[in-house]
This record gives sequence, structure tokens and C-alpha cells, in this order.
Amino acid sequence: MAKQFKLQLSQAYCIDTDSLIELKRYPKDVFPSVWQKIESMAKSGDLISHIEVYKEINEGRDEIVDWCKSHRKILKDIDDCQSTEIKKVQAKYDANVWAIEINKTGPWADPWLIALALCEQNAMVVTQESNKPNRIPFVAGLLGVKALNLIDLFRTIGIKL
Repeated sequence: MAKQFKLQLSQAYCIDTDSLIELKRYPKDVFPSVWQKIESMAKSGDLISHIEVYKEINEGRDEIVDWCKSHRKILKDIDDCQSTEIKKVQAKYDANVWAIEINKTGPWADPWLIALALCEQNAMVVTQESNKPNRIPFVAGLLGVKALNLIDLFRTIGIKL
């Protein structure tokens, strides 16, 4: 009898600006297990983000910017799928909030990160934001995308500090 194999989809985690910045609280020399796992996930494609997140982070010009530059492949550019999904994302935001955010001079990665999660199979968003209207966890949830914070990510992927 031939063995049957079940195809396992890997879990994608779409990481937000605030979670990448929060990672600075875990220095590599003190928390090597965190960084080993984050590095491994970045290399395997399980940890992804959006180019708009990089634009937000680039305003800080620190070690997280350097880390993102050295892991450029995690940063996804806008594609056709995201361009379609962004319309669904926009519909879940308050129209006034949307207008204010898109008219600011700096980048606004939140809706693009949610659109990316919608386009990726089996994706979750990693953010430090609270679950309130017009914030990532709330909007993502309305679209069926789970959001978790960095500590919940550590629990989910089995990081023990």
C-alpha cells in the first residue's frame, strides 16, 4: 500500500512596522533564540512584510533598517492581488480615517500589510496595535485575517526566552 502524504501549507506571518521595531527590545546577544528563529523564518519565507513597512521603518535609520536591507526578500512589493484586495481593506476603514491617513506625507503601511495577508495563503498579521476600529487587528479580523502580537508570535512558533 502506497503512503499518502498530506500537503502542509506553511504559515506566513506578515510583520508590521511596530513589531519589527519591538524586536529591538530583544538584543541578539541576549536573546539569540529569538533572532535565530526570526532569521530562519525570513530565509524560509514564513516571515514576510511589505515594502510600505520598510518605508515607515526607513524613517528611523537604525539597526532594524539595516536588518530589513539585509533581508530584502521578505519585503513584498505591491502586486495585482494586493491592488485588488486593497479595495476590500479600504471598505473596512472609516472613510474619514482613510482620507486622513492617505493624505499624510509619510507612508501608511497598515492597509497594504492587510492586503498582503489576504493575498498570502494561510497568513496572519503580526502587530503591536490594539484591537480597535481602524487599527490593523480590527480591520484584518473583519476580513478573516488573524492578528497576533509579537509575544503571541513567539508562543506560536515555539520561542522560549
